[in-house]
Amino acid sequence: MNTVTQTMLYRQAIIKYSKKYGVTKAAIRYKANRRYVYRWKKRYGGPL
Repeated sequence: MNTVTQTMLYRQAIIKYSKKYGVTKAAIRYKANRRYVYRWKKRYGGPL
């Protein structure tokens, strides 16, 4: 069964928000550090 977990939904939201508003604003909004945002953006979000 292929299901999307809450963690993946959280990561998708960070990637989507960071593409629109930038990594720093995404990190502030989701209370994560910038390195975390860059890591998931690189892994799942395509080019930086």
